[in-house]
Amino acid sequence: MRSFGEARRTSDPSFWNALNRVLLTLVIAGGIAGIVLWFYPEVARRDQMARNLLEDQEELVAQQSLRKQREREVYLLENDKEYIETIARDKLDMMKEGETIFRLDPTKATKSAQKTR
Repeated sequence: MRSFGEARRTSDPSFWNALNRVLLTLVIAGGIAGIVLWFYPEVARRDQMARNLLEDQEELVAQQSLRKQREREVYLLENDKEYIETIARDKLDMMKEGETIFRLDPTKATKSAQKTR
């Protein structure tokens, strides 16, 4: 048999109402957690795709710039004789009479700057 205090506590309607509220809160929290766990992989996948899209757009801009530079070089090679002469003299290490050429080698300059430190 039950004691008097135990019987009184279980038959109290406010106890059952409080227990129902707690249970309802736990069910709602569990449902929300389930929804979050269900959609988390999709959100992570979407974020990864957004990062990939940004990287691809940056690469596209770089490739378009390179294409534009090469198209300009092709145009100059086809239409500008002075440009062709300049390129040929540069590659063959030749110069016109009275012309002075100054060459700055960036790799040697950075190496000598690093040695002085």
